[in-house]
Amino acid sequence: MLDLRGNPGGLLLSSIDIGRMWLQHGPIVRTVDRNGTDDAISANRTALTQLPLTVLVDRLSASSSEILTGALQDNNRATIVGTTTFGKALVQSLHGLADGSGLTVTVAHYFTPNGTDISRKGITPDVQVELSDRQRSELFSNPSRLATEADTQYLRAAEVLEQAIIARQSGQEPRRLGRVEAGGSMN
Repeated sequence: MLDLRGNPGGLLLSSIDIGRMWLQHGPIVRTVDRNGTDDAISANRTALTQLPLTVLVDRLSASSSEILTGALQDNNRATIVGTTTFGKALVQSLHGLADGSGLTVTVAHYFTPNGTDISRKGITPDVQVELSDRQRSELFSNPSRLATEADTQYLRAAEVLEQAIIARQSGQEPRRLGRVEAGGSMN
């Protein structure tokens, strides 16, 4: 299980490297710069495992964490659990200035492997598990509660992962989960 909740992102190259740890083949991301130059980046057969994977996301998962999530979802490599992500489809570069401050410049726009522009829309999880504002506050204000019985998103992701492992062990073809609500049935 990969928990990207609250992850605001980071470096584009890091999300590509992490994507390559999980994807044996397939596209990871496509970027288009301000000149219209299109650059597609794919996995390079360096995946560490092909075992089932679930990814936890929320409204604060953004930028490079969305690149990774989109790559795993579009390549049917992982089941995404949680709430819709932030929707930041921009690649930015930080330039340090002489006075110690910095300037962030948008240098490209990115699209998921299926060509989806998630800007201001985010990525919709395969399995939606909403938290109330109160639940979210209680959970994230006390990190020791994460990945425990108090974390309903984690519990649902673990259940989905367990189902995928059982299906794999019984030789069943893994099926793509439909979009369901917490506690709902899968299609």
